[in-house]
Amino acid sequence: MKKKAVALQFDAKIHGAPFLLASGEGRKAEQICEIAKENEIELIEDKLLADSLAKLPIGTEIPRELYDSVSVIFRYLLSIQNEKNN
Repeated sequence: MKKKAVALQFDAKIHGAPFLLASGEGRKAEQICEIAKENEIELIEDKLLADSLAKLPIGTEIPRELYDSVSVIFRYLLSIQNEKNN
């Protein structure tokens, strides 16, 4: 099974929900992870969520049925960011 990776972004000025910024399998997934690491972006591993998100076209807002799963990840990332800033 090839490695999958997705990147999400949320900007309330542009979208009403987080949207798919990048998605890929294999080498492209590796590149997405490398870019995240280079930019000190935390990587979260959730294979089921990645599989669901990878089916979306790039630039698409996440569907409502994934809000809960994605919000847990965003809250976790915000808590890490807050810890670093304090």
